[in-house]
Amino acid sequence: MSYRKWSVFFLLFVVSVIVFIGGVNYTVDPYDDYNNYFFNEKKIMGVKKIRFIKVLKAYRIKPKSIILGNSRAEIGFNPEHCYMTKPSYNMAISGGSMYENRINFEWALKQKKLQQVVLVVDYDMFTITKQKPVPEFEKYFHYSYIYGYIFSIDTLVDSYKTIIGSTYDFPTWSEYGQLDGGYMQRQLTKMGGHHVVMKYGPSAFYKKASKSYIYPDTGNNSFSDFEKIVQQCYKNNIKLDIVFSPSHIRQWKIMVDYHHINYDHWLQWKKDIVQAVYALSKHYQKPPYSVFDFSVYHPLTAEEVPIDPAKEMKYHWENIHFKNALGSIVLDRLNGTSPHKDFGIKLTINNIDKHLREQSVERSKYIDIPAYN
Repeated sequence: MSYRKWSVFFLLFVVSVIVFIGGVNYTVDPYDDYNNYFFNEKKIMGVKKIRFIKVLKAYRIKPKSIILGNSRAEIGFNPEHCYMTKPSYNMAISGGSMYENRINFEWALKQKKLQQVVLVVDYDMFTITKQKPVPEFEKYFHYSYIYGYIFSIDTLVDSYKTIIGSTYDFPTWSEYGQLDGGYMQRQLTKMGGHHVVMKYGPSAFYKKASKSYIYPDTGNNSFSDFEKIVQQCYKNNIKLDIVFSPSHIRQWKIMVDYHHINYDHWLQWKKDIVQAVYALSKHYQKPPYSVFDFSVYHPLTAEEVPIDPAKEMKYHWENIHFKNALGSIVLDRLNGTSPHKDFGIKLTINNIDKHLREQSVERSKYIDIPAYN
């Protein structure tokens, strides 16, 4: 065979391999990007690449509204709620830092359609030990990565795993980025019900947390990531709601019992948020964005934990994560349509100190009640 023929043959072979890989990956669609279900309706490999999938989906959908936060927001908030401007997407990510949320926000902003953001803040997003838990996180936002993933060998391997399926119970996500509650229910049942999970769950949740707004691995400031989101919203005339999420009150008891996080530090964090929003509003000469506190002592967050493993809680999965039913109440409150008008309070620079004092008093009413311990 002549060199010319060999070169043509080799080129055709390479092209054929690339076309084959791309064809398989497109058809199997392991990350549920094209809504293809020829082989397996369960896109089980989503759990491996969910951070990238959310970047990819935001690029395809070009959302007008997004939800940001960590797994609490990812599980508890439905982006298809009527409060959200459509198309909408839940860009919250499990274990996400404020840095990751800022980068996700900037990516959504780059799609040039963004009008509304619901930022669900939690203390651990500011005190997480790693600025980016996934080292290659920034690669996901490069167009070469986005367009090249379909021809990737890694994607081909995930396509194979999707085809053969798995007996392992992987979490799945809705088309609009919310983590499926069915997975949470199955895990809860497997582990013995609400009481077992909440009593013997991850009691060391806060033990490795930073004691400041500094990411220990990089030395960068997490609070500045928060402020940059607020700044960009002001600059681009984006509607922003900041929400302290409604975890079960038992979580705040755990936080204090393990003596790593002082309760007063947690309250100060809330005040820091309010003060930062107020300062930025003055800088941009615009009204302060809404800051709502739903991490309060209230019958909805103090839901009794059933000892009977067959009984289900209405609003919570466990200490940390709340159900879509409670997330919907929060969004209804933002929308002004909820009957639970005493749940959550809009915080301002004028009422923050009074609110925090009242919460300290309310805490004493619940802290030693057996049903919540």
